Amino acid sequence: MNKESCILTFGYGNRTDYDAFSSHLEILNVAYVVDVRIKPRAWSAMWSENQINRFCEAQGVQYLSKRALGNTSGNSDWIPPSDEDADRALAEVSQLAEIGTVLLLCAELDPLKCHRKKVAERLSEITQKPIKHLI
Repeated sequence: MNKESCILTFGYGNRTDYDAFSSHLEILNVAYVVDVRIKPRAWSAMWSENQINRFCEAQGVQYLSKRALGNTSGNSDWIPPSDEDADRALAEVSQLAEIGTVLLLCAELDPLKCHRKKVAERLSEITQKPIKHLI
């Protein structure tokens, strides 16, 4: 994939290091990591909001938590906490996607089992940017 602006998705799953995440950030020229978890914390502290923010900052990447793009359904069906807040957050992220490559971050490793796939699709409809799900 070339370095043109696009929408990426990444699920950290049970990863115990940042190796794959870091490689994607660098190789794909990611400008913004947008955390789409309703509660940006994890079983492993390294994937918590504060730790990821520090890591991204050290990589020269801006981290943003967009809880409004989180999921209340408990499965891959995307039901945001508030449709109005989700629409506002999508508009904000779509503006970022016009500036640089956006990576949507969530916990689920498999994008087919995660709501971030639907968030990415909505962003792609707004921005006309291609989507790539990373592993």
